[in-house]
Amino acid sequence: MIYRTLGRTGLDVSVLGMGTGGLDAMGLKSGRSEAEMRDFLRYAFDLGINYFDTSPGYGDGRSERILGRAVSEIGRDNVVVSTKIALAGSMPGKPAKVMKPSDVGAAVDESLRRLQMDYVDVMLMAAADSPETFDTVITDLIPELVKLKEQGKIRFIGSSEQTRSDGAHIWLQRVLPTDQIDVAMVGHNMMNQSAQRTVFPLCREKNIGVLNIFTVRNLFWNMPRLKEVIADLKERGVIERDAVCDEAPLGWLVEYGECESLVEAAYRHAAYTSGVTTVMCGTIDRGELEQDTAFVRKGPLAEEKLHRLHETFGHIEEAIGN
Repeated sequence: MIYRTLGRTGLDVSVLGMGTGGLDAMGLKSGRSEAEMRDFLRYAFDLGINYFDTSPGYGDGRSERILGRAVSEIGRDNVVVSTKIALAGSMPGKPAKVMKPSDVGAAVDESLRRLQMDYVDVMLMAAADSPETFDTVITDLIPELVKLKEQGKIRFIGSSEQTRSDGAHIWLQRVLPTDQIDVAMVGHNMMNQSAQRTVFPLCREKNIGVLNIFTVRNLFWNMPRLKEVIADLKERGVIERDAVCDEAPLGWLVEYGECESLVEAAYRHAAYTSGVTTVMCGTIDRGELEQDTAFVRKGPLAEEKLHRLHETFGHIEEAIGN
């Protein structure tokens, strides 16, 4: 496994991180037992993965509980753990829902209780960019997280983003310059590369660690979905009609045996993008996890393939992945 320093946190983390909120968060949909999921997380650690991310929203707290029990078996000092707190969010057409400052401490305590931990290494705040929420988050809510950091319950403060809707990373572009964030969780993949222009330069400048998400999602393993997205982009004039083949979109990435699959290309593209520290993986299949760890060890894609990806999709600022 390759390890990198997570920005100014100084924490050494594996280039492949383990997320617990994928398409089947800790086996909730497929009915897998907690014991099976704890075994899987220990297996991830045996493969060299030492960064684990969760959230109270994954399975109504189930993922936090399972991860906490697995970490108690692995050893708390052997891993880096992040979870999330929903400071402010909104659904399309609905008013923003903002947490009260007095509720921040209780929310963190509840996550720590489920995790069975005295502290979390990174607390990632979840927030949406809007005029009515930004000032409140900065002036009223982040100071509450700072207090918890001073109490030793949080080691570092980070921020995620609304990856399904904020393809242009408006929230991160606003919050990162405040210099209150140590880690950023960023939606970035082969077709939405906009973070390379807007977010990663800020992260490099301020030595902020980056967790790459939306790397594969539904797009790069599901050919019908990929064809659907490509057709839509062409129809709307986002990409030229002759830019990508209709029948085998991105097939040139796997020519000549450099990549086994588009999934491999997606992981290698993200893992070796300048500014990215760790690429998060959400599988709960041992075989897939073994493959993913092997993919990131193979190094970056060939320069000509990176250039073609950039020429084709580099201008896109949409939330593409689901």
